Amino acid sequence: MTNHVLVERNVVFGKTEKEYLTADLYKPSLIVEDLSVLVLIHGGAFQTGSKEMYKDWGEKLAGEGYFVMAINYRLATSSYSTYPGALEDVEMAMNWLVFQANERGLDVGKIGLIGDSAGAYLAALFALKVRPFSYKICSVIGVYGVYDLVAECLHPVRERKNNMFEKLLGLPFKENERAFAGASPVTYIDEAVTSPTFDTNFYLIWGGKDQILNPSQSHVFYEKLTEANIEVEVTEIEDKGHFWFNQLPGIEGGTITDYPNHLLYPKIISFLKNTVQQSHRVNFSKRQIEVLAQFENLPLIN
Repeated sequence: MTNHVLVERNVVFGKTEKEYLTADLYKPSLIVEDLSVLVLIHGGAFQTGSKEMYKDWGEKLAGEGYFVMAINYRLATSSYSTYPGALEDVEMAMNWLVFQANERGLDVGKIGLIGDSAGAYLAALFALKVRPFSYKICSVIGVYGVYDLVAECLHPVRERKNNMFEKLLGLPFKENERAFAGASPVTYIDEAVTSPTFDTNFYLIWGGKDQILNPSQSHVFYEKLTEANIEVEVTEIEDKGHFWFNQLPGIEGGTITDYPNHLLYPKIISFLKNTVQQSHRVNFSKRQIEVLAQFENLPLIN
């Protein structure tokens, strides 16, 4: 599918105690209603980065027929922690989408989240911990993300002089391991699957030579999701590290036509079609429907 894309930049969707939060919006011009939604969440060690990193992806995904929202969120400094604030910023973006749904022709029963690095963390944590019921997170695509803060602090791929996670939480790790566990997506897997509305599919992508975040983060998260019977797909790019999924100033690559994104793109489009565009709108998980069918001996549609 190829559509002419309409772009709105710097649209305000929320406000923190310090600043307004903005997003860039990408919309296909030929589709005016029932648009599936994708929210793009940038990386940057919780301290840098912006929505502009997803310009290429935003335009391309909108051309596939999605309403795309690339968001900014509050960033941490040595004196300003942003957990759980950054997660609340994601929630503000979702609530803005619900509020705008009728005017903009959005189907908020069909939402996918895409994030890289810190953005993958926020996407996974939001889907597993917040578990909304007035709209539906159908899928999460996490690219070289961190999903267990405790494990990453204990077993980093290399020593860090400045711990990005301590800045995120505003706490030293050694005395606050429980708080770091409580801020980790992996902690909420078992709780999520008990929710009758949780019905999120995952696609995890990472580089086998990552020197920023341990590749085991994605390996172990995949295993935990699978053990909980959550549907998950994976792709490891064995010869890549970090910083290749989207564009960084002064760094070559990061566009969809660059390696390995040009190989990933059709896989991502297929995954989104199956999990977002073709998802049912009703906020029942597949697991809950199967339970109800057993109680009443209802025939399931294959």
